[in-house]
Parts: sequence; structure tokens; C-alpha cells
Amino acid sequence: MGEINPKILVVSDIHLGSLDSEKDLFIQFLRKIVNGEFETELRALIILGDFIDLCTDIPKTLLKREHIQEIFTLLLEIKRNINLIFVLGNHEIPVTGDYDEKFKRRKEKFLRRFNSSKFGELFDNEIYCQYLLLKKLNNEDMLLLYDTRDQIEENPVNKIRIDGLELEEDYRCFMTHGYQFDGDIYRFFVGQIWKSLISNTKFEIKETYDYFWNEVIKNGRKIKPITFRKMKEELANLKNESIESQNTLFSGLNILEFNIIKANMRVLKKWEHASKPDYYFDEIKRFLENDEYDLSKINHLIYGHSHHNGMYKGTVNGHSIEIVNDGSWQHMHPSYIEILNRGKINLKSL
Repeated sequence: MGEINPKILVVSDIHLGSLDSEKDLFIQFLRKIVNGEFETELRALIILGDFIDLCTDIPKTLLKREHIQEIFTLLLEIKRNINLIFVLGNHEIPVTGDYDEKFKRRKEKFLRRFNSSKFGELFDNEIYCQYLLLKKLNNEDMLLLYDTRDQIEENPVNKIRIDGLELEEDYRCFMTHGYQFDGDIYRFFVGQIWKSLISNTKFEIKETYDYFWNEVIKNGRKIKPITFRKMKEELANLKNESIESQNTLFSGLNILEFNIIKANMRVLKKWEHASKPDYYFDEIKRFLENDEYDLSKINHLIYGHSHHNGMYKGTVNGHSIEIVNDGSWQHMHPSYIEILNRGKINLKSL
């Protein structure tokens, strides 16, 4: 049985708070974990970034939503039985500048937004990180959590033992959200947009971005023909609400702000067109072969971010590496990863 039952489950890009998030399906998935449908050998659930979408919602409204409360309640139950680990993504913290140097402060700021709520147990500093490494350490199978690359291998911020994996001594599975694999130019321009949205407290601005990203760009529509009125009409139909309610919601948004958002969305559309697996392989290779950090022993890599799920092999640092993108719970049928005995990785559809 140990050969086929997962020891670790990995999901990414749930985007809670966004229009197109598959919240109901994620609830079903969490209930399967709670009900023991992944068998008793399950040791950890890893959420690999963009779990919460602060580009499209603000904490005080998000925490009031019925679906969100149900998801958080299920996660609390899961956390009391197995290890629960969060990696932060670009819709949760800014990723501009030196993201390693600034990560710890950004993580602490993110956690302060939620840790005084009734779900504060889910926002414990010790279970949040930027990088994860699954490997054999002192003859035990361990998940090692890191905030920065210079800590990797030597100075984890937390160690979690995963019993029963039977990893080989040379096994190294590296996990991160994936914004680290955006090229410098894309991260400079697009990262500024994500950063401004995360910090913005005007819900109508976040809602406008949410609409353009999920209902226009992701559906292959042109941005230019969309007018302020057309957006409000479509959102009224989408949410089964009156146009008057949308006029009230967007009463604080002027036409200049609307047009600035439209201009920013053209930048995001270019990033979306570039975010294909071939592009990310080149950037992953550059990341892992960086002379400043010793990442040469990594032979498996799991990330999300681009929403293009798939498995492929490449050559990095002179040896073969298995690269897996575990997809998204938005704009496509959700997928997740199982890590089995000896570190075997399966990409599964819900």
C-alpha cells in the first residue's frame, strides 16, 4: 500500500477572493483529506503560493465570505492531524526588488493581516516560507523550510520530518511558488502592478483588475473595447446583481483610474502570453545555475504561478532534472501533486 498512497499533497494558485477561483472544488478536495480518502499515510499538505489573492480582495471582506470561512475551517482541522505548509506567492506579497532580502519582512506583514482573526492558527510564522526542500537529512526524510536562497541546505527556518518516504541520499526536491522564474524585466514591470494592487485598499480597483484579468484576458478578449459601463453591466450579470448595485460599488472609481487599470492590463496580457513552459524552463535553468547559491544538487522541482500544469525533464547543472508545474484552481480543471514512496511525483486531475 505504501507504494501507491501519497505521503505529501501539493496544490498551488487557489486564488481565494478572485472571481474565477474554483472554491467549491477546493472544498471537495479538502473534505477528501479530512475524510481520509487519501489513506492514513498522508503526512503533509503543501499550498504552494497564491492561496489568497490580495490583488482582488481585502482581508476584512474576504474573511466574511462563507466559502472562505468553510475552507479555513477545513484547513484548521487538517492542520491538527497532518503538517500544513504555506509558500507565499506574488498575489500575497510584493515580489519587486531583491525578493530574498525583503521576504522575511513581507511575510511578517502578510501574517499580521490575518493572525488576529479567528483563523489565526493558520497564520503561524513557522509554517510559512519562500522555498521548500525535500531530502534525506541525518537518515530521516525531511521537509526543510527556507526564507532565502542562502539558507538552503544549511540553515532551514523549520524542519518537518515526513515518515515513510524512504528517500535516496541524493534525492532533492525543490519547491517554490514560481515568481522567482519570471525574467527581471517582466518582474520589474508586472511586479509593480501586483505590488500596487496588494497594497491598495479600494475594493473597486481590485474588482476592476479581477474583472479584466479573469473575464477579459483569460477569455482571450480584447481590452480596448471594454468601457466602464460595459464592465459594470457584465459584472451585474455575472454576480446576478442589479446594475444599480454595481454603480454604487464603483461610485468611488473615476474614469481616469479605470483607464490606468486598462493600461496596466495590457502589460499583464503580454506577461500572460509569455508565461509558457518553454520560457520558464530557461528561467529555471538560470535560477538553479546561479553562481551565488549552491543549488546544483536539485533533481526535482515543483512550482505553480504560470497556471500551465505539466511534467517535463531537462538538463540543469549537468544532470537530469524533473520539473513539474502543478497548475491552478482557476481558469482550468484543477490539478494537484502527489509525492509517493521514494519521492515519486504524480500530477493528478481532481
